[in-house]
Amino acid sequence: MPKIVLSQLGCGYWGPNLLRNFSSQPNCWVKWVADPLQARRSYVEENFPKSKTTADWQMVLSDAEVDGVVIATTASSHYELVKAALLAGKHVFVEKPLAMRTSEADELAVLAAKQAKTLMVGHTFLYNPAVRFLKNLLQRGDLGQLYYIYSQRLNLGQVRSDVNVWWNLAPHDVSILLYLMDGALPSSVSARGMDYIQEGIEDTAFVCLKWANRIAAHIHVSWLDPGKVRKMTLVGSRKMVVYDDVHDDKIAIFNKGIDRIPTAGSSMDYDHFNKYQLLHRAGDVWLPRIDFKEPLKIEAAHFLECISTGQPSITGPAHARDVVAILEAGQQALKTGQTISLASGTENALDANLPRRPLSATA
Repeated sequence: MPKIVLSQLGCGYWGPNLLRNFSSQPNCWVKWVADPLQARRSYVEENFPKSKTTADWQMVLSDAEVDGVVIATTASSHYELVKAALLAGKHVFVEKPLAMRTSEADELAVLAAKQAKTLMVGHTFLYNPAVRFLKNLLQRGDLGQLYYIYSQRLNLGQVRSDVNVWWNLAPHDVSILLYLMDGALPSSVSARGMDYIQEGIEDTAFVCLKWANRIAAHIHVSWLDPGKVRKMTLVGSRKMVVYDDVHDDKIAIFNKGIDRIPTAGSSMDYDHFNKYQLLHRAGDVWLPRIDFKEPLKIEAAHFLECISTGQPSITGPAHARDVVAILEAGQQALKTGQTISLASGTENALDANLPRRPLSATA
């Protein structure tokens, strides 16, 4: 298989991780790394000698040998750079989020389809074996009826000034929730946040998503917490499960719940309280073995596979657009204090014909 030639724009906080994983792929050569800071270019020259460096990102896009571009810049620059790369005829991998507005995400999705180029967004947790295990539990019905989900993504810093904590940390949780909910958009989003450190930039946010089937999800993100927490809890009628990304045992399944049992001699009529009793059930805790592989490595290989085969990406424009729609609704709810309504389905007029890869547990 011929090598796929890539260039990377940006090598700051997260960029080195992307550069390391793409550089380690056997069928890939990262020819260029563009960054405006000399210190970052020097870092690349010292640690990745096979890659050339430049401060001129436009020159990189004009290189006819380059097949695709990896974009690891600030969120506010994603729309402009993705658009420029697609217009230059390049495949694009961009860090989350795809854009800061749903309308921009829609425009980029249509452009990628028109150019017949792969557009993939770095929603890394969809390539995490533990998250795929969660998806498999739901698909098999092991949890029974899903009641609600809550997630916590907390740490002390890294405080940003270009985006608030919602846009910085929540894209991960929103992407996971869409994956677990088979791509269905929530019907409404409400939020509360506070700006303790920088005026006008929320460093703590509590956001609630509600779906039409009465499933609710609560997302708590913060830069002001004493410990690093990366946890998601799913509560079902039959079982409950905790996914803890910083724990060695990343998945814990609890055979716990509250069962409604008919009283002796009565039918199963749950409309009348005296016809049933509530029994607390506390069974075993199962810690399944997860064969863990680095999600970034899986993600990088998937992008190259999509370029080679033309297959749709799991985290392509359709999924990424819906993440942006929820983030934008959450931002509006944070600023106005109002509950924001969203479409009942996953598709609007623009993305109805976009290629979607099924969000299965084995995708």
